[in-house]
Amino acid sequence: MVQVPFHSKEARSLADALRQPGTTWLNLSHQNIEALPDSIFLFKELRYLNLSHNRITRLSPHIAELRKLSYLVLSYNQLQELPTEVRSLDQLQTIHLDHNPLLDVGVTLERLTPLPNLKILSLAGTNLKEVPPQVAQLKTLESLELSENPLTILPDTLAEMKNLSVLYINNNSCFNLEVNIQVLSRIPNLSELHMENDEVRKLPDNIRELAQVEYLFLAGNNIQELPPAIGEMPRLRYLDVRDNQIPAHLQDDYKRTLSRRIILLMNNRPPKQKKR
Repeated sequence: MVQVPFHSKEARSLADALRQPGTTWLNLSHQNIEALPDSIFLFKELRYLNLSHNRITRLSPHIAELRKLSYLVLSYNQLQELPTEVRSLDQLQTIHLDHNPLLDVGVTLERLTPLPNLKILSLAGTNLKEVPPQVAQLKTLESLELSENPLTILPDTLAEMKNLSVLYINNNSCFNLEVNIQVLSRIPNLSELHMENDEVRKLPDNIRELAQVEYLFLAGNNIQELPPAIGEMPRLRYLDVRDNQIPAHLQDDYKRTLSRRIILLMNNRPPKQKKR
């Protein structure tokens, strides 16, 4: 769910926005839009624009006129790429491109590369089989969402992303943690890793190599026990293993041995049935 602070110059339709000069927050989600009306580009003060859950196939090059835009939500559309003019949005900090199954991610990343303030990017559900190496050019990126894609291998170039601190790889049964730890361990500031509902059965011993990770989310998998190597992750302080298959007696042991320095989230309920 996209959450942004309420703003007094908020509008939930173009009609509302046109009645309110200086609109900064515009939500046009779920309005069956196929193309952006030109009137959107009148709102020069716009900072937040939500166009999710529409039928947009292309973004107008006039998007470049919204120079104060910092938050752009394009989730659940039919976009194939972003226009080259998007590189003019030098105030943009967050862009959600998730669930655009036709998106050419390589071209899109190239067009986002010049943005000097981009911090958050969502590419969930874009049919990514591999992450284009161009992602490493997003030098300011802090959070990357790659969930719901059939990814197996992360590119070595991910280790070049020195500002990346949060990575989501949820809902992906193809992803092999053991194989990818070599890359993950070299992302210098990766402190938060999400691998929820990935059908993980066993955590590898080389998980200790994730020495920089502080928050590890593994809820909704098929894990039956935790390896001793978990306790050897020097910075780990938060571990979520709810809705796995860890027996109650082992949970008691882990709470006794690990919870001295790690906040553990566990439960004794059976794992939830995953949607097919």
